[in-house]
Amino acid sequence: MKLKLETTIQRIEVFYDGHCGMCSSFVEWLVAQERAIEVVCLPYQTDEAVTAFPELLELKPEREMIVRIDGEDFYRGAEGWVWCLWSCAKYQDVSKLVNTRMLLPMAKKVCYLVSKNRLRVSKLLFGKKAKAVAEELHQLEVDQSECDDGKCDL
Repeated sequence: MKLKLETTIQRIEVFYDGHCGMCSSFVEWLVAQERAIEVVCLPYQTDEAVTAFPELLELKPEREMIVRIDGEDFYRGAEGWVWCLWSCAKYQDVSKLVNTRMLLPMAKKVCYLVSKNRLRVSKLLFGKKAKAVAEELHQLEVDQSECDDGKCDL
């Protein structure tokens, strides 16, 4: 299902894993971009995040990044990434491209794979040499039983 990317959206809140190097690096990149809308990024482990979004921990933010739109609707995974791209003036066209019938399902599978292995990937990218990274990346596995349709062949 396509997201309804609207110009009336004023703010997104990004709740991410503050203990994950990959997640933290993404947030650093995100906040450095020229803004199209306001973005607030909070590690889900903080009191500030739970105060801002009391239901947050019930949504299991340790599994995937959660993005809340104007303090109401929330999205996770690929949909959250689309909203993050939408928030960047330079990447709104890219967000529209990813938010298509053809690419959004593929983006969901990629986000699932990355999210499932993010701590391992983070450790690799932020703590090992390139050769070790290449070897480990070949060993990543997808748990097909957790995919929406039972198929996770990319």
